[in-house]
Amino acid sequence: MFVFVASASCGRRRDSSSTIFAGTRVVMPNIAPRIMVYPRGAPAPYVEEGWLALPVLPHVSGSPVVFGDGSHATTRLCAAAVDLLCRQRQPEAILDVGTGSGVLARVARARGARFVVGTDIDPAALASARAHAALDGSSVEIHFVAESPDHWGARFDLVVANILEEPLRSLAQALANALRPGGALLLSGFTRMQMPALRLVFENVGLTYVRHADLDEWTLLTFARGP
Repeated sequence: MFVFVASASCGRRRDSSSTIFAGTRVVMPNIAPRIMVYPRGAPAPYVEEGWLALPVLPHVSGSPVVFGDGSHATTRLCAAAVDLLCRQRQPEAILDVGTGSGVLARVARARGARFVVGTDIDPAALASARAHAALDGSSVEIHFVAESPDHWGARFDLVVANILEEPLRSLAQALANALRPGGALLLSGFTRMQMPALRLVFENVGLTYVRHADLDEWTLLTFARGP
């Protein structure tokens, strides 16, 4: 079950914590300023008020590697942005495109979203996401499916897509169509060099550029759909 202590206080930032599990010191990294992950079966870490601690399953040797364990810069960029927007706006419906292990969808649910969908074209990713989501013990189901982003129409207050540049280009109109008026779109999975051309693609489907953020050589773009 995820650990959450509700408060408006910010608390201090840490890059990681650690615990002793099965005789070994285990590092529990922060994937965003207020989000920590820890191995399933290890004691739930102490977290400050307003933080989340999400359990993660160990990788089984020989099984497919699924993206989204929180170690990659694009996951960290997206997790921080999803967390901030959920706390600021309290969106009710959130779509996570290219969900991987499902961590971004889990953050959205833990922050109060009531309708959460994660999509992926990889069956192994969908299986991993379902298994991870089940660890949280939440009464709100996350729907993990292999549908197009616009399958539900203009349903979502927040859409996040952390996938590669070419899929983002091909899905640009579908991602825009998934947003409610006033909704926000977060994009990552590409480098700073790729950002200007992608920005133009999404502006050309009717979205308004809001900002971008960088971590290492990777970038997060934020767009809004007009009212």
